[in-house]
Amino acid sequence: MQKRSDFSDVQKGMIIGFRAKGGSISETANFVNCSRAAVVKVYRARQYGTIQNQRRGTCGAPRAIDDRGERRLRRCVRVNRHATVEKLTAQMNQGATKSVSTTTVQRTLLRVGLRSRRLVNAPMLTAGQCEVSYSSQCMCLVRRAQE
Repeated sequence: MQKRSDFSDVQKGMIIGFRAKGGSISETANFVNCSRAAVVKVYRARQYGTIQNQRRGTCGAPRAIDDRGERRLRRCVRVNRHATVEKLTAQMNQGATKSVSTTTVQRTLLRVGLRSRRLVNAPMLTAGQCEVSYSSQCMCLVRRAQE
C-alpha cells in the first residue's frame, strides 16, 4: 500500500476519475491498490483545490488577476450578469493600483468558468422540452422491446 505522497500523477488521476464516475472509496482503493485514507486525501485535495495545475507551476509572470481579483470579478458579474467585458474591465480598474486589459478579464472569465457570465445553475431544458424528450425516450424503449 502506498501513501498519498508516493502517488504519481497518473495514479492520482485514476483515483479522481474513478471517484468522479461514482465509485465508492473502498472500490477505488482496491482498484488503485492503496489505502482508503489515501483515496480520501487525494480526492479531497482535488475537490478543494489544493492540487494546482502542474503544467503551469510557478513559471512565467504572476497572474494579473489573482485570487482576490477573481473573487472581485465574480462579485461584479453577480451584480450585473449582462455586463459586457468592457464594463467589467472598467469596474475592475476602478480604484485599482494595477489596471488590467479587456483581454485579461476575458481570459480570467473563461478560466474561472463564466463563459456566458451566468453564475446560477440554470436547467438547459424547459419543462415542455423535458416532456418531449422523455416521451421520445419512452417511445425508443418501446420500439426496442418490440424488436
